[in-house]
Amino acid sequence: MVTQLLLLLFYDSRMDALSQKIITIFTSNALSLMFSIGHRTRLFNVSSLLLPASNEQVANAAGLQKRYAQEWLNLTVVVKILDHSSSDRTYYWPPEYTVLMNRGVSPINMAAIAQYIYSSASLS
Repeated sequence: MVTQLLLLLFYDSRMDALSQKIITIFTSNALSLMFSIGHRTRLFNVSSLLLPASNEQVANAAGLQKRYAQEWLNLTVVVKILDHSSSDRTYYWPPEYTVLMNRGVSPINMAAIAQYIYSSASLS
């Protein structure tokens, strides 16, 4: 109770700014993990080559269980990497994104960088 009262008394815009910064850091780290998973499981490659495709088509092509592919696909839609058509339940890439995310299309592979962030973090 006392802690809560102190927090209310001393809460100011600097605390709010720091809270927002920390939330942004945590969210970015979670997205980096999602990128790493997508790269390591080849979901970025498979999905960019198949699309538009259903969750089941992506899961089968990647050799993953449907549930895990669905979770990853949904997250990529939420962060606006993939698009989703609710009418036919398919996922698709904006064409220009494929160049940055598919290891077979271009030497520029942004998704690959994420795996090194998590590899480095596991060393600490």
